[in-house]
Amino acid sequence: MAERFEYRVVVEWSAEDEAFVARVPALPGCAAHGATPQRATREAVAAAQGILESIRAHGDSLPLADVTAGRSGQLRLRLPRSLHERLARLAALDGVSLNQELVTLLAAGTGARVGDLNGGPRKARRRTQEDVRATLRKNQAAHRSRGA
Repeated sequence: MAERFEYRVVVEWSAEDEAFVARVPALPGCAAHGATPQRATREAVAAAQGILESIRAHGDSLPLADVTAGRSGQLRLRLPRSLHERLARLAALDGVSLNQELVTLLAAGTGARVGDLNGGPRKARRRTQEDVRATLRKNQAAHRSRGA
């Protein structure tokens, strides 16, 4: 079984390179390209492992691991009831669960795409920050026109 890679890998789309670029922030300069996020990640991990071997061979200290073990992917969040209601309405308008709506909004806010977070493409439409803002503006206008 392969050893767990203990460093965070950040993957972003590069329009300039027309490829996904994966970086290992704990190892400055460690980056790799790939046609898919998974391929870029594999290449970056391979490059990082080479750098780490070189560091070990020279007797230097390894950077601290920055992957936090034990994250379940679950988050308990308390929010105002009015915000909860607005988010539930957005989810209903989009025809998705409240959980999926929140993941999509958070992904858009961080510049990620939902499929990238889950390791593959999603059938649901990916929303951009502008999509989110447009939906919020539309909902606010509808709310005002009802006189509420």
